[in-house]
Amino acid sequence: MNKQMMELIRVRLRNQFEWSKLSDKNMAIRMHALLTTIGYLVAFVLVIGYAISLPYQMNQDLQLDKVNPYVASLLFWVLGIWTLLSGVKNILVGFDHDQIFVLPIKEWQAKLVNIISSYIIQLILCGVVLFSLQIPLYFFQPFPLINFLIVGIYVIMTPLLAIGGSLIVSLLVKSFLFVLNFRSTFIEAILTLGIFISPLVYGYATVPFNSKAGVINTSFLPISLLEVVKANNWLEIILLFATVLIVFSGLCLMIAKEYRPLTTLFGVKSTVNKHYILEVRPILAALLKKEISRYFSSFTYVINTIITPIALFVIAVGLSMGLLPKFSPIVIDSLNLTMTTSFMYFVIFIVCLTLTTTTSCSFSFEGKNVWIIQSLPISVKELSIAKGLLNILLFLPGLVAASVACWSTFGLRGFDFMIHIIFLLTSLLCISFLGLAINLKFPNFNWSNEMVVVKQGMSTIITAVASMGMISFSVILSLFLGTLGVGIVVVIELLIILVATREIRKINYLQGDI
Repeated sequence: MNKQMMELIRVRLRNQFEWSKLSDKNMAIRMHALLTTIGYLVAFVLVIGYAISLPYQMNQDLQLDKVNPYVASLLFWVLGIWTLLSGVKNILVGFDHDQIFVLPIKEWQAKLVNIISSYIIQLILCGVVLFSLQIPLYFFQPFPLINFLIVGIYVIMTPLLAIGGSLIVSLLVKSFLFVLNFRSTFIEAILTLGIFISPLVYGYATVPFNSKAGVINTSFLPISLLEVVKANNWLEIILLFATVLIVFSGLCLMIAKEYRPLTTLFGVKSTVNKHYILEVRPILAALLKKEISRYFSSFTYVINTIITPIALFVIAVGLSMGLLPKFSPIVIDSLNLTMTTSFMYFVIFIVCLTLTTTTSCSFSFEGKNVWIIQSLPISVKELSIAKGLLNILLFLPGLVAASVACWSTFGLRGFDFMIHIIFLLTSLLCISFLGLAINLKFPNFNWSNEMVVVKQGMSTIITAVASMGMISFSVILSLFLGTLGVGIVVVIELLIILVATREIRKINYLQGDI
């Protein structure tokens, strides 16, 4: 890579992580960039802390030899899924596509700059995590220093596997649906994510249930690196590394040669309706239909918000049918507390209901077309109801299934059953209305990349922090006070809903820079 290419990547990374906005004259933009940077730093520190603590944790379980295979596999799955959630289209095309192709760089570099930028980010993350991990491992069990060479190989190879795997799966699914002339963002998102994680699901299904077993079972690193590596293992690793390099290079070559058809494949949207039917619909029904259509037209929006509704439904149905394993009770003797299997699964229900919501970015997602809504005789209240209903409808099947699980699996009856179901419902309503109120307070209509709105918007970040606080508060109260604690949380959530509703009603016009 030449000097111009390196400078371009440096500038793109500064913009991607919003470091360039830290010196912006606009206070709001500067504050958002600061919060985003702090969020990245906190996440990075937590990841490093988790990696460094793993040898101690797994040594307690007599699994010290599984630490490296586990972390290498975990990095692959996390980075691969993150690439899919970020949108493969953003890696192939990017938000600055038109500007890049007028720069004084080679054409193949312009086509691959997004892939190279993503690889550099993941390479740095893998390097810091894997090399930091070896320090506590060496204290527990000294190993030959030449094994650091294998660590270096996996630092280079893991991002190649994550990016290459997600690209291949996404391209295959996209091409398959294109051949069938079937265009459904929802089906595409489910198929893409489902196919990608299918080895991980199989890995968990073929071994006794353990939080780390499935990840270890799908690891590309077959040895512990805590002892002398045999010659045949060296050969296997080198051959795997060479194969990954060849396949990834071939993928990049194919992308460079077939760039225009690929960008067309990812950019095609059917916007023409061949059949026109004049209908008169109630305002709310028309707005809800519009929200559903807009939601399912965005792959990034769908894949980043559909996981928890599906997870809630699958887990609840699995519990009702007796297909899911029981957790070992966690006993805290000093506090005289016991976390049962039922309690832990109910916490999972709450996490699924409140961790993600479509409403935290639903107004911002209007983008530069918000002027259309601003010019229509539609109130913000009506828009809010439609956007809130979309989020509720997504979770409705899971909410019903969770209610059945509370009765059939958890054995809740009478008042206990009623208050827990109300708790599930108020949690969903609370995060939905809170997301709407926060998004109206911090809208962002001037964006060029959907990912910026869905995952990096100010309202999304604030709502995510609020949801984590709600989850923690709910778990603590229900753990210490039982049904009384659940009732207290319900009352608090109802108050939050009332306050959020009042704030929404105060806003008569969508304001923000376009």
